[in-house]
Amino acid sequence: MNIKERTFVLALLLAIMPGVALAESTIMEELGSKAAKAAMDQLKFEKGDENILTLTNAGYAVVDGQTTQAALKGLTAETGCSIGDGNLFQVLRPYWKPVWFFVFNKTSGEAIYMEADGSALKTSLDEFKAKPVDKVFSKISKANIDMDYLENHTDEGNVTFNQKAFNGNEFSLVSIANVWARGGSFDFIQDTCFHDHLCPGVTSGLFLAKYVEERLPINNITAESYKVIACPNWCKDDLLQMRWDATPGKSGMFVMALTDAEKKAVPNIAGIYIRWNDTSKSGDALALGFNFSAQKLPQWKGPAWGSKIYQDIVLMDYVDKPEAFISTIKEFKVDAAKLAMLQNAGMHPLKVAGVL
Repeated sequence: MNIKERTFVLALLLAIMPGVALAESTIMEELGSKAAKAAMDQLKFEKGDENILTLTNAGYAVVDGQTTQAALKGLTAETGCSIGDGNLFQVLRPYWKPVWFFVFNKTSGEAIYMEADGSALKTSLDEFKAKPVDKVFSKISKANIDMDYLENHTDEGNVTFNQKAFNGNEFSLVSIANVWARGGSFDFIQDTCFHDHLCPGVTSGLFLAKYVEERLPINNITAESYKVIACPNWCKDDLLQMRWDATPGKSGMFVMALTDAEKKAVPNIAGIYIRWNDTSKSGDALALGFNFSAQKLPQWKGPAWGSKIYQDIVLMDYVDKPEAFISTIKEFKVDAAKLAMLQNAGMHPLKVAGVL
């Protein structure tokens, strides 16, 4: 093959490859569109309805080497739900999990869950478009998941949770949907989607963040940042990573467990929070306590599956009153040497801080 022929073949391949990629992307877009149309039919809503929430792991899931983010285009095009409108969220899952779609109508309390059949995607676009919904999704399940409704219809909740109507995603999706329906802020819902569900532990992270931000506000956005000594660790830390960009990989968070004896020695300890100035190499720190029992809250009287979800709903009344659950155990100054001691392996941060 001469140079001219090789050049022609190369040009032909380059021309074909974008088309192949486009076809793959279009199948995923069609998948999102099919999910949206099925939800609109089952839940009886029109495009642009502000009472609709869509949750999905599309964009995280990878199906036979094929990424799934284009499904979001199909969802938005049909339902009108979008990130910008605060009613479309991606829930973090490992890439090997099946791609699924969850649509919730807060007016009726009804939701539908659809999990894609990976084998259905191994086809041409025309063949895929022709497939009926029950051949595209291996699981389609509908249920009323509003907690006010379930409080009086726990038998229906038992079916949803105990029979895994949403393929094991019940707690995750029901918790996020219910708090969203009751006015949970965009940033909070986004943080919970990173954690993959909403539990009182995540809510405590929001309270701790607000408490720290009020007492140690960021005054210099160029030089200052928050650092977290997550000792002990719990769900709060995932919210703080998102809200403050305080990730372990960027040395914004150091995560350490405590023994039962250490937890008993410092009751309610919730970690150490530092406002660090990278220019002056100095900071202010708070060792904080969080007491979930500090307030007498209404209690869920139904089956165990509803307890934490109900608690999350009740805790929303305290979003602007974090001090109701939080106390300052110790306030102290930090320099570069002390920061290193708080962070380094082999050093106990609570002993360095002088609270243990």
